[in-house]
Amino acid sequence: MKEIINPDSASNIELNENKIHFQNEYQYNTYICSIPMDFASVPVHWHDEFEMIVIKKGRGYVTLNFQRYKVSSGDIVIVLPGMLHSIEGKQNSTMEYENILFSKHFLAFGADDVTQQKFIDPFFNGDIQIRHYLTPGHTLYTEINNIVDLLDEKSDERDYAYQLFIKGGLIQIIYLLITHPPKVNETTQSDKHEEKLKSIIRYISTHYYEDISIEEIADFCHYSPSHFMKFFKIHTGMSFISYVNDFRVTEARAMLTSTNDSILEISQKCGFSNLSNFNRMFKRKYGITPRQVRS
Repeated sequence: MKEIINPDSASNIELNENKIHFQNEYQYNTYICSIPMDFASVPVHWHDEFEMIVIKKGRGYVTLNFQRYKVSSGDIVIVLPGMLHSIEGKQNSTMEYENILFSKHFLAFGADDVTQQKFIDPFFNGDIQIRHYLTPGHTLYTEINNIVDLLDEKSDERDYAYQLFIKGGLIQIIYLLITHPPKVNETTQSDKHEEKLKSIIRYISTHYYEDISIEEIADFCHYSPSHFMKFFKIHTGMSFISYVNDFRVTEARAMLTSTNDSILEISQKCGFSNLSNFNRMFKRKYGITPRQVRS
């Protein structure tokens, strides 16, 4: 059954590949979220799961490996494992979208299976060119959108063998994508920049509770402070300080709902030295205070 939940919590949309999207062995999940009702944006991140972003209402932007797409109701964005991506709303507009996530292991066949070797592995590894951005005008759109609707219905009903139906539907989507490649590669990316940004996000995820200075992170990247700040702003749309604080607040919300630590303890564990500053940033992101989350 689809959940309407906040995807900023640590159990859902993750900022690095080490965290888990699924609560059990059934490695398929779908949920609805809204911008700006739930949050202002989803910062640049990546994970090891396949993701489809299906725009239900409104307009906004999805950035995929540095390629920014202007999206609106009906559009579908395909995110392969390891691809950097972010989501933001259009100014003075709301956007509701569905996230569909599943692990590549969910569709795994035997290691010696020809479909695994020729199609499944190359697909998830990004070795097969596919369309990443589908609009109602694309040839593939109607077929894939119809399959998505059926997957949603089965997820809601959860009748006998629904898991088998969902696996079959996902295989159909992969078949359509790999048999209708784009004429040119739709994503323009710099592997060097992509890996550099991933290393920065990985560093943040392991040091966010510390006082990370611009000089420290720039030295980690072998950049000058000015070059680092420019690089980070260009590729994330946020300043480094804003990104780190957003990460800290996201982690704090997860702790508020999963631990009995006091609000002060959580703020300190997440790198905030000032409780008032933490409360202000938390409310700016979520629209409520940490105390209201607890109550």
